[in-house]
Amino acid sequence: MNFLQYWPIIEAIIILAVFGGAIFWMWKQMRTRAKNPPPRPTTFWGRFRYSAVYVLRLVGFALGLLLALIVVITLERSLYSINADSKPAPSEVNIPPELGFEVEEVTFESEDGLTMAGWYAPPQNGVTVILLHGYGGNRTAMLWHARQLVPAGYGVLMYDERASGESEGTHRSFGWEDARDVWGAIRFIEARSDNSQGRIGMAGCSIGGQISLQSAAYYPEIGAVWSEGAGGVRAQDLPISSNPLLFVITMANYPLDWMFSLKLGVDAPTPLIDIIGNIAPRPIMLVGGGLPRPIIGSEEAMQSRLLQYAGDNANMWIIPDAGHCGGRKTRPEEYAAKMLAFFDAAFGITR
Repeated sequence: MNFLQYWPIIEAIIILAVFGGAIFWMWKQMRTRAKNPPPRPTTFWGRFRYSAVYVLRLVGFALGLLLALIVVITLERSLYSINADSKPAPSEVNIPPELGFEVEEVTFESEDGLTMAGWYAPPQNGVTVILLHGYGGNRTAMLWHARQLVPAGYGVLMYDERASGESEGTHRSFGWEDARDVWGAIRFIEARSDNSQGRIGMAGCSIGGQISLQSAAYYPEIGAVWSEGAGGVRAQDLPISSNPLLFVITMANYPLDWMFSLKLGVDAPTPLIDIIGNIAPRPIMLVGGGLPRPIIGSEEAMQSRLLQYAGDNANMWIIPDAGHCGGRKTRPEEYAAKMLAFFDAAFGITR
């Protein structure tokens, strides 16, 4: 039985329990005061002080209830996220008839022995770009990028991330373990006779961008990274906001990291801000959507924080009219031109 289908009911019970407990406590306090009422002041200042204290107590109670509710909902959401977002996301993946270029269906082994499924198109210019999709998706989410890169002479290796699409894995891990799969992708590309130069770039969207940055920090074989909409690996990676609600959400990621580590039975990886500097002097392009999202705003703050720690080898492009990983939809021609120019410059490709 999948208990997650009953989670909305559990969530409602938790919220009602918090409210119900608070109301019951307040009712008990009022009954006690009604049975043993304190003496009422008779002077003006006495009545004023009594009223002010009463109002302050009500405000304090309301703020305390609100804080308790925020904490409970935040923890509850964290528990839900850990359980729901770590589940495998398998899907059938077929080569679309309108793909526009030939690919080979391939598999390779990750560093920890999982079989990754993907498509491979060999390069004409000696450079292969590993393409990584967003969380819970599969390789088809990166078809647009492949359609820009392959005609320009680049090879592509686009595969399903672990426990997604047709790749093996018992759980997903928000990118915590996925660099092991990139290790396997690098070994696959280096072993191909049709890629004798073995030069490798990476492009990823969302969690794919985060995995790309992690992997480039660990593996010097990766020569350049195009990362769009990347988030953090750990809570330390997140920017601190002056918005009180967003601040609480950010702080909630610290216990979330701990709970996620316990569930997966693995040590939490190094924060991205502590390793992104290792990529230098290899070039990085950090792409983000400029459209504000509810509560958390645009992606500029997150990408700016990564840029701060990356160094002079990194550049940032915030697309004002794009949402999360939406640049290719709002500005397809500009996006394609910038991405190709980035990889051309990184690998010395002349046209």
